[in-house]
Amino acid sequence: MDKNTLIAVILSVIVITGGFMLQGVLFPPEPQAAVTQNVVQNPGETNSSQQESTQQEIQNTVSTPGSGVIPWEQEGTEPLSREISIETDILIVTFSTVGGTVSSLKLKEHLDNGEPLEMIQNGESGINAFNIYFGLESTAPLDDVFYYKKIDKYTHEFYRNYKFNDTSYFTLKKTYVFSTDDYMFELKVSLENSINDYLPLNFNGYSYSLGFGPQIGPFAEKIGGRYEYRKYFTYENGKLENNKLKNNYYSVGNNVSWAAIAGKYFTVIGIPDSTQYMATFTDGTVPGINDSSMLFLSRPVIKSSRNVDVYKFYVGPKLNNVLTRYNDPKKNAFGVRDLNLEEVIDTSSWLGWLEWILKKLLVFSYSLVPNYGVAIIIMTVIVKIVLFPFTHKSYESTSRMQALTPKINELKEKFKDTPTKMNAEMAELYKREKVNPMGGCLPMLLQMPIFIALYGLLTKHFDLRGAVFIPGWITDLSSPESIYYFGDIFQIPLLGWTDIRLLPILFTLTMMLSNKLMQSPGANAAGGDSMKMMTTMMPVMFFFIMYNSPSGLLLYWTITNIFTMLQQKLISSRRKKV
Repeated sequence: MDKNTLIAVILSVIVITGGFMLQGVLFPPEPQAAVTQNVVQNPGETNSSQQESTQQEIQNTVSTPGSGVIPWEQEGTEPLSREISIETDILIVTFSTVGGTVSSLKLKEHLDNGEPLEMIQNGESGINAFNIYFGLESTAPLDDVFYYKKIDKYTHEFYRNYKFNDTSYFTLKKTYVFSTDDYMFELKVSLENSINDYLPLNFNGYSYSLGFGPQIGPFAEKIGGRYEYRKYFTYENGKLENNKLKNNYYSVGNNVSWAAIAGKYFTVIGIPDSTQYMATFTDGTVPGINDSSMLFLSRPVIKSSRNVDVYKFYVGPKLNNVLTRYNDPKKNAFGVRDLNLEEVIDTSSWLGWLEWILKKLLVFSYSLVPNYGVAIIIMTVIVKIVLFPFTHKSYESTSRMQALTPKINELKEKFKDTPTKMNAEMAELYKREKVNPMGGCLPMLLQMPIFIALYGLLTKHFDLRGAVFIPGWITDLSSPESIYYFGDIFQIPLLGWTDIRLLPILFTLTMMLSNKLMQSPGANAAGGDSMKMMTTMMPVMFFFIMYNSPSGLLLYWTITNIFTMLQQKLISSRRKKV
């Protein structure tokens, strides 16, 4: 969980439980990286005659892909520019003979607006996935039309000859191998020289780069916020590295076991063979896509006349039971082991164990009533029951403070000109009545880890994606709900809102009422108008902060507010009878 999210959760807990503690930082807007242009400098570049590195946009619009390398025909007929579609039990893949690339890869078991989810977002860039770049990624991708051959149902080959000089040529071949029900597939890149000599591909120490981009799916209006993001991982020497791009660029040449672009629910992971590849990530703007996320694996120079590199790619959901298949060779079609791909799944660094327990509780609640909205409500009730001893003590303390209101007001009036004396008399009153003015807040701080863990769970639990609570209103608990969309007409200035949402309104109203019932007269006496303002202004601030939050998270907090009000009202009514 990022720092801004953690601050928001802590503030929410304090407001809900009656502490009303001021915070100095409230989710400052996340800075957007400058993405208009990207300078990609080839590492170790010393000879400009081999390859120029120029300032350019992410789409890499450099003229010639490789110095002196041109397509060459031996078969006498030009290959046809076309697309070929295949299906497995879980994937729909569309190839393009232009570059022998993949223009579409859809997940049949995961839907987006009722259709199989598209994992390759290319906007209007014309860039497909699994392009070849001679040299580093700073050159242009190959856009030549390749020949196509179907080997069998799940094996498809694309090839093209390239001429380097008047005496020899080499063949580039890309072979895709899929399986029946696997999100992983294999891509073999073969290079064979027509003569017994080194392949003529040496551009500052690299032969070629294999790229994925321009963006992974599903499509998101905005990337980089709390509710959709892109992270750039590498797994090096048995340890996961979360890499931060600088100036839209990051590269690592260490022993990379795999490299990944991860979103909130889905990921693309490139697993190279044992060759020491350089992994590079870039982001920026391409036509039709404001935020791109690209991965490149650069192959060091090949010192032979023929070579086959074998890559594996996982393109699918961030589900533990799926990703752990690649730790056991008996459970996956490619016989790989101990890849530890499940490391891309987000967990709280210090509350992962508690988040795991709450996830089990949510799954159990869902087993009772197969509706995740109802399951969240059931989970809320169970959590309130578990925390009852702490909350009951807190609410009792608040109620006892309310009973002292007349005496507190008398002391304020009597000692209004001598604040020191008034504070001393109030302290004596609290001691005599055995009331702790902080009793309404401090016990509730014990709940904070649960709130933080729940926040993490409800903002990224995979099964909430596309889960319907109330048809026609809350149709996806992982996304904000909407009762009216006006984005086709206009957007609210500065905020950029395009919808009227009901849950944030209900959340804010229940928070205000809960705060009012929880407010201690002693705290009000000490805080005066500022405390009254906090009772109203803090929920209003969170209305703006949480307006575009996932429905599941707002549903949990709204139900929590309602139960808090009922519990406090019950305690207050019982004390009045006494």
